[in-house]
Amino acid sequence: MASLSRPLKRLVRPLVPERILRRFRPAALPGGAVNIDVVVTGTDAAAWEAQTPDTVRTVDPGRYGEPAEVPGARHPASRDFGASGPVLIEARPIGPDRRGALLAPLNDPAIGAAIVGAATPAGLSTGTTPIIEPHAIAVTRQVWEEISGLPAGDATLGGLYARLLQGGHRLALLPTPGPAAIPPRVDPITGMGTVVVLAAVPLADVGGGFRGAQIAMELCRRGFHVIYVAEYGSGHSVDLGLRFVHPRLEEYRLAEFDPAALLARVETDLRIALVEIPSPPVWGATRRLSRSGFQVIYDLIDDWSDEALGGWWYQSGVEDEFISAADTLTASARLLVRYLEERSGGRPVAYVPNGVNQNMFSGSPTEVPADIPPGDGPLISYHGSLYGDWFDWDALRAVGEAFPQARLQIIGDEHGHPPVPPNVHFLGLKPQFQLPWYLARADVSLVPFKLNDTTHAVSPLKAYESLAMGVPVAAPPLEPLVGVEGTYLDEDLPRAVAAALAAPPLDADEARAAHGWAERAGRLFAALGRTLPGPDGTDIAVRERPAVHYDGSGG
Repeated sequence: MASLSRPLKRLVRPLVPERILRRFRPAALPGGAVNIDVVVTGTDAAAWEAQTPDTVRTVDPGRYGEPAEVPGARHPASRDFGASGPVLIEARPIGPDRRGALLAPLNDPAIGAAIVGAATPAGLSTGTTPIIEPHAIAVTRQVWEEISGLPAGDATLGGLYARLLQGGHRLALLPTPGPAAIPPRVDPITGMGTVVVLAAVPLADVGGGFRGAQIAMELCRRGFHVIYVAEYGSGHSVDLGLRFVHPRLEEYRLAEFDPAALLARVETDLRIALVEIPSPPVWGATRRLSRSGFQVIYDLIDDWSDEALGGWWYQSGVEDEFISAADTLTASARLLVRYLEERSGGRPVAYVPNGVNQNMFSGSPTEVPADIPPGDGPLISYHGSLYGDWFDWDALRAVGEAFPQARLQIIGDEHGHPPVPPNVHFLGLKPQFQLPWYLARADVSLVPFKLNDTTHAVSPLKAYESLAMGVPVAAPPLEPLVGVEGTYLDEDLPRAVAAALAAPPLDADEARAAHGWAERAGRLFAALGRTLPGPDGTDIAVRERPAVHYDGSGG
């Protein structure tokens, strides 16, 4: 594959802006944090305030009213307080008085669950995931139903606690002094099959639209239990608080992921590991899964040798290890297919371009966002990343100047930009589920990329999402878009926009069928020599629950 030599790239690396390199580095602003009310008083409250993150506050027990009167129960206990009442689960006996105190925080509608458990302020300060060892958990009925309750076989409450964290619900903690460790999940994984996705960034990255996240969602819809593992945090400057809720979906950071603990739970014969980042730390997990009966797919999604993408961690020899260990090779662009064919010595490589969430990008959304630029001129839209030397700011400016009556809405995490015409409006980062609201009003969608090796190796998700909403796409002649119906390609982006504005209406239903993740997942399974199962009628719920960062005054 044509590419800059690595020595030359090393000379270029110091010239790459830091804002580009933030893309796959751990975020300064933590995502995934939850708010915790610690029910303590006096000197204990002072210790908690001093040693915990700013998403934790202390509250007086009287804040929630009088403790409930709860009759005694044998251990282990499950107590269901009626069709609309809470559910209380004990992993070890806590006594009737403690049960009453545990239920009291649920009087506050902001509290989703209350926990009695071992915890210390020093333990909570180790990261965004609270280190609490639950002895008992009380959950409101609404939250219980959203997270699908207690996982089968969850004797340690580790699974229930993980579901609460993943849902982003505010917790009340009644701490019991002493050392604590998050209980390992012991609930068995059964059903259609187990899929581990080893990705670079979390599910919430790019508002939830990242390739690995989309594949994870599609496989959950088809009965698989999916474990999504991200090596890095999101590089976004804001935390949208996106939470992905499904009983068969688990999300971890690589540093927290324990392959041995997972393998102790897996009871399915079909086991797949989809690897999207060939980094040295991911190699250890991949090798362990491969040795335990997981079919490994190495899915090449970018030219990782590009310094702006994988420059500080990428090692050619390590990627060779992934290629050699993989049972199946796939790539998201034809250029990457040719690259893998060459690197693997001629092994077959399946072409699996990016796609569109056909359930989300469908129909005519009724929501009309308030920040859509006002006016009567054509609405020209871009959504996606706003970084990298491949983003063509000159082309974007040229479109704004060529169509002065048009409104250009630019959706993405914006870290500063060169001068642009006044009709170019930056709307900020949006959750993926809101993008259809903006595209439903758009006349043309842009892919303002430069033509180079990096962009020819990119499969633009944004193009397929736009087509699925019936919006034509204007772009330079990127190899992955050549021949895709509804795309208008020209090295002069304003000419491509003019062609797209004059184009006949698109068949959005046909585009969704041709480019949906259902079709793409079918290609993945065909490459494995398997048939993709049909959908089971479930979907992943996406919620916006950003954690509140207190000012240190206790909230």
